Amino acid sequence: MKILENLISAFSVLRGSKLRTILTLLGITIGIAGVIAMMSFGAGAEKLMMAQIENIGGPSMFGVYRPGYVRKNNRWQRNTSPHYLEMRDLNDILADCPSVEVATVERSHPINFEVEGKHQQTYMRATTNEYQAVRQWQTEYGRFLADTDMDFWNKVCVIGAKVWKEQFKGQDPIGKEVGINNRRFTVIGIMESRGDGLEEGRSDDNMIFIPITTAQTRFGGRNRVGAIMARAKSIDLVDQALKEVKTVIMRNHGGDETFFRTWNAKKGIEGGRRVIFIMEMVLVVIASVSLIVAGIGILNIMLVSVTERIPEIGLRKAVGAKSFDIRLQFLTESVLLCLFGGLLGIALGAVVGQGFAWAVGRLFGEIIWPAVITLDAVLISVAAGAMVGIFFGYYPASQAAKLTPIDAIRHT
Repeated sequence: MKILENLISAFSVLRGSKLRTILTLLGITIGIAGVIAMMSFGAGAEKLMMAQIENIGGPSMFGVYRPGYVRKNNRWQRNTSPHYLEMRDLNDILADCPSVEVATVERSHPINFEVEGKHQQTYMRATTNEYQAVRQWQTEYGRFLADTDMDFWNKVCVIGAKVWKEQFKGQDPIGKEVGINNRRFTVIGIMESRGDGLEEGRSDDNMIFIPITTAQTRFGGRNRVGAIMARAKSIDLVDQALKEVKTVIMRNHGGDETFFRTWNAKKGIEGGRRVIFIMEMVLVVIASVSLIVAGIGILNIMLVSVTERIPEIGLRKAVGAKSFDIRLQFLTESVLLCLFGGLLGIALGAVVGQGFAWAVGRLFGEIIWPAVITLDAVLISVAAGAMVGIFFGYYPASQAAKLTPIDAIRHT
């Protein structure tokens, strides 16, 4: 019953000083909105990262590649190893690595792509028919590269959704001839759209896919491949699968483990989340400065309120109110202010987060930054508001509780 009476009394006091209440709420609202907006930024970054990971095939993806430069003796030096990744490495991985579900190879080259006299600079990706399974990526129209295309070095290609829209204006390209570096290829399929990536000009939708055997015979490179991509049977088996793949490659290349490097999406996710968390915490701490300033404002306002209401405090104590009751009354007012400000701040923070996402999209053009308001952000903001109310309201409440009836009556 006392809690209900305190709430009614707190509402009455706050309503009686409208301007003071509004100004105090404004400070809390801005502080909470800043925290919400910064946490929305971090959650959006994580969602964008996970979307990019899904675009490359999911968290169980990993790969092996031969870098052009390697670090030796604290210096970057050209990779002069005589060893290169080859098709036999792929075949042995599929045969001897039980933790690997599927694997493929790829080579990427910048090319001149020509359609009916119209030229476009884009990228060619030479690969195998398992590429679809590794990347979990299907064709929207037509078909992807087949075993027969590999066996007979067929001059066929599959185009990305962006190439289709820009070069063919959405018309059916299946069966039409196109030019790739002045060589004629036949279009056999169109890939589903994966959206624009973070690297401008290297979107998957802007790629041209051809058989790896055709690239090796028509564009040089013999039996070499640029990279091997694979997917483990589960995310828990990524480390084991990667170990098996490294063992096979070292066995095929005289034990040399220096000419190639590995990557895996699992480690990338962990590292990305760590960076995002640190960045998010720094931004939240910066945003929390305004929340602390708002708390100091509450401290000042509540001290003024205590001074103005000394006669009321004396009267309540004279009729039997205890120090705990007085302290609870002023704490209730302080916490209510912060909770109301917190609710308004959540709404404002959501709007600011949406505005930030829109601004990033306008600034960077092709990047669609998601605005994400998580339940954790809302709960943390509400808890932060309540803690600010308790922390900065406790001292004024204690000052009020320490007053004796006789001192309060003399003050009148």
